[in-house]
Amino acid sequence: MARSAWQGTYSFDGFTLDGRSAQLSYQGRHIPLRPKAYEFLLLLLHGRGRLFSKEELLETLWPDTIASEDSLAQLARSARSALGQTGQDAIVNIPRRGYRFDLPVEAKMPEQAAPRPEVHYAMSGDIHIAYQVVGEGPIDLIYAPGWVSHLEYGWESPLVAQFLRGLASFSRLILFDKRGTGLSDRAYGLPTIEQRMDDVRAVLDDAGSRRAVVFGMSEAGGLAISFAAQYPERVSALVLYGAFARRVRSATYPWAPTAKERQKFYDEIERGWGGPIAINEIAPSLAGDTAFRNWWAAYQRRSASPADALALARMNTGVDVIAQLPAIKAPTLVLHRKKDEHVHVEEARLMARRIPSAMLRELSGADHLIYAGNQGAIIEATREFALRHGAEDCTG
Repeated sequence: MARSAWQGTYSFDGFTLDGRSAQLSYQGRHIPLRPKAYEFLLLLLHGRGRLFSKEELLETLWPDTIASEDSLAQLARSARSALGQTGQDAIVNIPRRGYRFDLPVEAKMPEQAAPRPEVHYAMSGDIHIAYQVVGEGPIDLIYAPGWVSHLEYGWESPLVAQFLRGLASFSRLILFDKRGTGLSDRAYGLPTIEQRMDDVRAVLDDAGSRRAVVFGMSEAGGLAISFAAQYPERVSALVLYGAFARRVRSATYPWAPTAKERQKFYDEIERGWGGPIAINEIAPSLAGDTAFRNWWAAYQRRSASPADALALARMNTGVDVIAQLPAIKAPTLVLHRKKDEHVHVEEARLMARRIPSAMLRELSGADHLIYAGNQGAIIEATREFALRHGAEDCTG
């Protein structure tokens, strides 16, 4: 069987396996599995109930190597273990004959995959800001990504696509690349917070959005906070995830990185840009996943040049929006994973205390990256909050 025939997406009993990226997930949570076990499981799923002989499996999975039935049995055990209680019922061994997948499978082949959203450009002064609009929900939601991003390449990751489609399932989702990143203009020099806020207004205006739920992730939390404080008439609700109010440690803000720690991060960018920068800290659940590491490295390379990435990192060090927190009038949801090592949960607690009428939701997990770990909990909390507070007509 040609391997190109495997490149579908297969869903069963809450699990999803994407054949193009070799990513297995359960209800949005990534499940690590070594590459050969992925191939074994993917082949069975593609067969959807067909009995594969041991000879066919050995020849397909090890085309250039002599492998034993013990090797095949080990793959079966690995795949069953990854599927938990579902594994024993799903992967059936017919003695002396072979293996088959014994549960109902919903398959979506590549030609059925959802098309990539169209890229538009809004003019912010003389700078082009790239954006996309996804979904037709009753509210507008503009998502500001952390640090660097790339609108088109982000969709190449099943985890990112799943997260964005989740947000778009209940909203008209507006995505954009901040100036200096992705498909937006690589403007000379460091952008000011005022320029970044102008960029958000330009995107909302061009997308025909009068009022929106503003969702800021990580570094973009400062942008979202500033925008909500300065333009309350454009913000129906505010959602912050993994955000911070300051990026320089002080006696009153002891959770931020030290100057030495920030310098270490700058050095990592200068020496290692092109590799999976910071993956161990921001996405520990995916740090050992080769496919995701490769995608993350390519995503960063496409999102910014080494010089741009370093400049943006230095700019982020200057973020300080503590004084603006009490000025926020919009209903606010603060989301944070309790064991996030990149941004301490106490930073979320401080913001929730100082933003009037803010609600704090502390989530389980250690991943800082929003689409790593249990992204379903983030999507559901955002959906419930946004629909409750952003139900006004958001379109012009």
